[in-house]
Amino acid sequence: MSLRQKFQQQVKKSDWWQPDDKILVAVSGGVDSIVLLHLLLELPEEVKPKIYVAHINHQLREDSEEEEAYVLKFCRDKQVPIHTTKWSKGPQITSNVEQEARDFRYTFFEEVMKKERIQTLVTAHHADDQVETVMMRLISGNRLSTLSGIKEKRDLNYGNVIRPLLHMKKEELLAYSKERKLFFYEDESNFSLDYFRNRLRQTLIPEIKKENQKFSEHIVRFSQELTNDMTLLQELMEPKYQKCVVFSKAGWKINRQEFLACTTKEQRFILDYFIAELMKNETISLGFSQKNQLLSNLLSDKPNQSYHLKNGWYFKRTYDEVIISKEVVVKGKSESFKVLKNTGLFLSETEWFGFFEKAHEVLPERCQSWEKKSISFVEPTCQQVVIRRHRAGDRLILNEKKHTKKVSRYFIDEKIPALEREKSWVVEDHENIVKWLVPFRESYLSIRDETDKIQYKLVYCYKDK
Repeated sequence: MSLRQKFQQQVKKSDWWQPDDKILVAVSGGVDSIVLLHLLLELPEEVKPKIYVAHINHQLREDSEEEEAYVLKFCRDKQVPIHTTKWSKGPQITSNVEQEARDFRYTFFEEVMKKERIQTLVTAHHADDQVETVMMRLISGNRLSTLSGIKEKRDLNYGNVIRPLLHMKKEELLAYSKERKLFFYEDESNFSLDYFRNRLRQTLIPEIKKENQKFSEHIVRFSQELTNDMTLLQELMEPKYQKCVVFSKAGWKINRQEFLACTTKEQRFILDYFIAELMKNETISLGFSQKNQLLSNLLSDKPNQSYHLKNGWYFKRTYDEVIISKEVVVKGKSESFKVLKNTGLFLSETEWFGFFEKAHEVLPERCQSWEKKSISFVEPTCQQVVIRRHRAGDRLILNEKKHTKKVSRYFIDEKIPALEREKSWVVEDHENIVKWLVPFRESYLSIRDETDKIQYKLVYCYKDK
């Protein structure tokens, strides 16, 4: 069966798109993408989508401009709409060039897809790419789930990406280009042994094939089988995972009690799955040591733990509440504001506090839609209050007998998460008596009903993120 026949059969079987759908094809000018574009253009009308092309001039090679001109002419001759861009920073990048280039490409692809309202990106990854990727991840010590290699279809931030050549060998693409007399450019960096992938391609894999000529086929089959097995396992574990892990405004939350109810094997799978999702959706990369640390902290009897992970991310555990978030813990415990009667002020971009005689409160328009908490208290006269971060030794008055409790003890008894403790405020009067632990509890003196004294009101508004 010819490559063209195999491709058309694959398209009909896979149902990747409908004839009226738009697709964006990533075309570099190399043999893989030129063959892909040619195969797509030769599809029968009943399965042929509306084709658009995206080309990036990375400006990393002498013939980059010539290659761009060739792709533009190819598309004009075939009457295919094309979008191009140049990677202006490319020549200045000195480290991690491959990842930087990839990030730039996919950002550009997404921009074009949004502009043209295209849901599907198509790339020319083939079976040899799959073998190299699996080998690279195996040698690098990646997690089991990543050893399934390149996925035939996966979601992007916008739309999805499809790799229809993933079951085709490089030699088949080269033979097709020769048969159809397709011109293409060869990237000379593909021959440089400075790159891990090239060393695999040119040295290690050829040596392995001397032992087993079907090595590549076996790796591709292994990738497919692992993908199927992992998909089944994820489907079976999804209900338990959903009970254990929740994404919220505060960050990624782990329900420790649900996690502890799982078996040891289930716990390890859930944690692996969670880390994979975290790394896929956030700017964080966690290795085996961080995974083991997370597991140890989840299983530990210590109720309060907090530590830095990577890239500004934090692990915080307060009893059975576990949060992994990028929100920086507020450190400004020395922050203190004097608030005069019948005035208010912004404590931050998302917090406002006011002190008023009752029935005189006026809130800024900006705060009208924010969440609001308030308390009332009475005094013979009170001209100002102070709102500040809580300090060691602060006490709440609990009852009319003036029994008190340390604010720090209150936090422990009420199991207030560490991050919420750091965010809290204390309001005290001119006698340094704590009126309110914002937003959790007021002192007993704050709620006495004495009609012969002036009634005051404290108002705290905050924007729920």
